[in-house]
Amino acid sequence: MNDDEEVPVTFKGFCQKFQYPSLGALRKMAFEDEVNGMKKAFLKVGRRRLVLPATLFRLLREKGSK
Repeated sequence: MNDDEEVPVTFKGFCQKFQYPSLGALRKMAFEDEVNGMKKAFLKVGRRRLVLPATLFRLLREKGSK
């Protein structure tokens, strides 16, 4: 596996590793990903939603710095 490859994690797995955003906030971001521009940070595999942590934090930094 290359260093530039990002491993997707479940929402619960993300919340166990990171304190921010909370599980509820993460679900809201994923639900509104078309509107808030976070579509690249979330994957849908069947019924399961996964998070790409590095991409999520990069997008949050980009949006927060404007």
